[in-house]
Amino acid sequence: MSHPQFVLLNGQHTSLIVDCLNKTPAILYFGKKLSEKTSFDMMKRLSTRQEAKCSVVVEAPISLSPLMGEGFTGAPGIEIFDNNIAWSIGGALTQVSQPNENEVYFESVDTLRQLSVKHHLLLDPRSDVLSATTELTNLGQSSVNVNWCAAPTIPMPLHIDQIMSFEGRWSNEFQRKSFDMFLGSFVRENRKGKTSHDNFPGMVMHNKFTHEQGGECYGFHLGWSGNHKMRAELLAEGRSYAQLGELLMPGELALAPNESYTSPTLYTAYSNQGFSGLSHHFHQYVRQSLITDKVRQKPRPVHYNTWEGIYFDHDVAVLQSLATQAADIGAERFVLDDGWFKGRRGDFAGLGDWTVDREIYPDGLQPLIDHVNKVGMEFGLWFEPEMVNPDSDLYRNHPEWALQTQGNEQLQFRKQLVLDMTNPAVTDYLFNAINDILVEYPQILYLKWDMNRDLNHAGNLLGKPAVHQQTKAAYALIKRLKDSHPHIEIESCSSGGARVDYGVLQHTDRVWTSDSNDALDRLTIQRGCSFFSQRK
Repeated sequence: MSHPQFVLLNGQHTSLIVDCLNKTPAILYFGKKLSEKTSFDMMKRLSTRQEAKCSVVVEAPISLSPLMGEGFTGAPGIEIFDNNIAWSIGGALTQVSQPNENEVYFESVDTLRQLSVKHHLLLDPRSDVLSATTELTNLGQSSVNVNWCAAPTIPMPLHIDQIMSFEGRWSNEFQRKSFDMFLGSFVRENRKGKTSHDNFPGMVMHNKFTHEQGGECYGFHLGWSGNHKMRAELLAEGRSYAQLGELLMPGELALAPNESYTSPTLYTAYSNQGFSGLSHHFHQYVRQSLITDKVRQKPRPVHYNTWEGIYFDHDVAVLQSLATQAADIGAERFVLDDGWFKGRRGDFAGLGDWTVDREIYPDGLQPLIDHVNKVGMEFGLWFEPEMVNPDSDLYRNHPEWALQTQGNEQLQFRKQLVLDMTNPAVTDYLFNAINDILVEYPQILYLKWDMNRDLNHAGNLLGKPAVHQQTKAAYALIKRLKDSHPHIEIESCSSGGARVDYGVLQHTDRVWTSDSNDALDRLTIQRGCSFFSQRK
């Protein structure tokens, strides 16, 4: 089947050229927008490399999914196995579809191994952010195990020799650290089952001359709220690349015949206007492509959150007094945090029992909501739907609903366990419980959706590792609630900034960047987060 020699995507300030002359497609150029006088032949000649000593005569390409079957000795973009020869998947480009000048689909098929690899690239014409995914499909008659299927791999120019990573801990997220690239791989892995405080799924690659207002840089972010892996590798012959994808647990993903897996979306952008220019691209993308029109057009309200004012000591009269004082100093949204539901006198009990505690609120939440609205504020409510306390009616009735692994004792972590959301009965229960509250109190306009522990024993009822499906189920539950209550805004919070990513932002309306409210600490936290996100 014939296909073009190359594909060109143009944004306002960026050009991307994909070389289609190899067996599988590879990025030839990604950078400053090219003039109309620049031809593919010119770029191909400029990219021609001298034969490296003690190496193959024709280098294996850094294709969109570099493969062992192509002879690539760096990190492959796809790792699979079965009882036959699937591990050495090769493939050849069979189809190129370009619906417009900003978007392209490639399909490569290994007919011997009966596997299809599809890549989708979209260079957003407004923000110059490139969205890229890899889809792997089993065309055969037997199951194929998937260890790794990265989003498309992005080769880097030779002069890009610095890496900026984003790391941290609770209350100290998004700390930046820059260092020289080195021969070999810089790898960051996250196995906590959520985006995490310590390993944000993003990095920036630049050179020593890049600064805030000038110089070249590339930003990478994986839009995914589960486990992830990032790699920046400098190969021995001098080529380098960035590769990001979902970190799969052993045996977590097997493709039955005709089943497919699509990688999380990689969001990447190029700037020759320094780090501020790079941030501008990502900010534009978030505003125009992730945030809804309703939220984008609404001024962000000033919040008053009850947590540090009362913790678990709830009293209606005290809360009404706090609401009055908050409104007097300019607060516009009052968020009732943890402690309002049945049996919740501390962090040791109650999670999972999502009904109003009538011992504290004998008339329900309505008197407090009415007062909050009367003094001119919106009313919001805190939930932590994905968690359960062993001391709860829910757990006593359904201990099998918690993620666990047979023969391994659960670790203590905030006196709570994680619900198995791969079980439809669990997500149905959670939807009904939250929906009942929202139906009873239609004045609730805002949910603070929290998640406060790692997934240490992430096994589902079938004994299978469950982080991938758990993450998908969390997205689906949020979407289901928002579809039923379109007026509701939802904030993603995870002990502060442990679930801040474009994956969750496709389903929520804002993120809570950190539990630290120290003004000086927040300067560095906000600065790090601002590389990729503007709305906090």
